[in-house]
Amino acid sequence: METYNQYGQRIGQEFSEWTKRAMPEKVALAGQYCNVVPLAVDHAEDLFPEWQSIDDDRDWTYLEDVRPKDMTACYSYLRNLSTHKERIYYAVQDKADQQIKGIFYAGKFDPENGSFDIGGVNWTPLMKRTRISTESLYLVLAYFFDQLKYRRCEWRTSSYNTEAIKSAERIGFVKEGVLRDKRIRKGHLTDISVFSITLREWPAISSMITGWLRADNFDDRSRQLHKLASFRRY
Repeated sequence: METYNQYGQRIGQEFSEWTKRAMPEKVALAGQYCNVVPLAVDHAEDLFPEWQSIDDDRDWTYLEDVRPKDMTACYSYLRNLSTHKERIYYAVQDKADQQIKGIFYAGKFDPENGSFDIGGVNWTPLMKRTRISTESLYLVLAYFFDQLKYRRCEWRTSSYNTEAIKSAERIGFVKEGVLRDKRIRKGHLTDISVFSITLREWPAISSMITGWLRADNFDDRSRQLHKLASFRRY
């Protein structure tokens, strides 16, 4: 409910009982089909062959980074990510074969206001369009919203990155707008699209995703029987 001050100016919903939230820790998060674990240098042994399984760099076009050219570069790359001072980088481990199949991060932690963001989503070919791509993001969202009681998550991506935009909207992120010419990335001006989930929206989104992840929604080849959108109740 909107409130007004003594001057008749609208000042938004009263939130006076809010308290500062805790900073996140580098914890492992267990799901039905995958584990989300803090990124480690030795994850290069799984990630590098998959990153090199594609003949070109198209999967890296919209990322901040470039594809490591050899194993030494991959070790160095993951070492830099895993020791990042302002982000927690996660690796996604498929429970079916224990292999690391993707990475992403949570960052921009603002415990005073209870907000954070996710980004750097980099799935290998083995992980794209699988249920663990959805579950891994859900596990981190649930950690922040349900355990730490944060109240807002942002996802920012290049406005040209149609796959990331579809992924964000699919799991319930709402588009807030476009930051024009926000970044210069790899020598090109880039508009940035901003998406968010708020704490008020989270219960319905959580219910949608957990319903979709139920074992009876997948056949014996792990293919979905019903799309995620069919579980939407908002």
